[in-house]
Amino acid sequence: MAKIFRSILFIAFAGISHPAWGDGTWVDCSRTNSYYQYFSTTTIQIGKDAVVGDLLGGWITSSDPTAWTCAQRSSSQTISPQLAVQGYPPYPIWNTTSTEGQAYSVYNSTVKSGLGYIARWRYTVKGQTSTWYPLTVAAGIYQTPAELFPVTYDSGRSFNIGVDVQIRFVKTANTLTAGTTPVFDPMYTRHYQFYNGASSTGGGTYMIAEFLAGGLVINTTGGTCTTPNVDVTLPPAARSDFSGPGYTTSRTDFKLNFTQCPAGLASISYSFMPTTTIKNNSQGVFAPDSTSTASGVALQMLTDQDIPVTFNTDYLLTSYDSGTANTNYSVPLRAGLYQTENTVSSGNVSGSVTFTLKYK
Repeated sequence: MAKIFRSILFIAFAGISHPAWGDGTWVDCSRTNSYYQYFSTTTIQIGKDAVVGDLLGGWITSSDPTAWTCAQRSSSQTISPQLAVQGYPPYPIWNTTSTEGQAYSVYNSTVKSGLGYIARWRYTVKGQTSTWYPLTVAAGIYQTPAELFPVTYDSGRSFNIGVDVQIRFVKTANTLTAGTTPVFDPMYTRHYQFYNGASSTGGGTYMIAEFLAGGLVINTTGGTCTTPNVDVTLPPAARSDFSGPGYTTSRTDFKLNFTQCPAGLASISYSFMPTTTIKNNSQGVFAPDSTSTASGVALQMLTDQDIPVTFNTDYLLTSYDSGTANTNYSVPLRAGLYQTENTVSSGNVSGSVTFTLKYK
């Protein structure tokens, strides 16, 4: 009998101890599922022009809309505590960088030489979603965001706190090579409560945003677009129409086509350089080639909005989507004639411009 009695006591004790898995002074929160929220398997393409400090690929997201299940304690039903989610980096800071108007700490992943990352997170409390917060603190420190969302007692009914974590990689050394990574946990999060000058943290119910072993693939081969040449024929212009230096005419639309572009790059940019002398860089004007017979005129290159192109300047291919492979893009442009001298003589005008793509 004594044995049976002891067994019954053990089972009863296990039952009443289960709520201890929750965390929080005023709001009791426990993990809804497990410690982990996973990133999908991802391939990062290292562009051939990427240098140390460059961002690699786009943002990679791990989302858990029901990370914690919470209920306000009955002992706190008369107050309105505020909730948020803190972020924590387990890796040391390598450097800093800025993107999208915000400053980030770059963390050295240590799981692969030359691979660092930046991180940001946002959270949702009872339907209230925060902005994205860049992770900036040193390893081992929990960062508290600015937005705290108040909650009120609802007869003990439960609600969820959700969290989204985003990672973007950075080239930190030229030793970065192709391959996969082992298990990699770039960021931890935990719920945070605040009331009347005091705080409470979910240290026992933290979450881990994780790449599984082999879930991050680094690719250093390929990664270029096909770029066919473009011939542009300008319509004839009457010599009598030219009225003085700066006069423009014969503008003609054309497109640069970039086809079969790869996925996984941080960015693609392009630049222009004429094969002849630049006459006026602020106006996108360059000299005709040696086969031209007309005088007093040059060629001009502009965007489709009539903004002169600046030569030897990188332009971002803003329509590039790092998440889609073998995609085609086009850049609308214009070319025309530009009067450079007081007197213009008849003849033909021809010239050429080289365009260069950079992959990062």
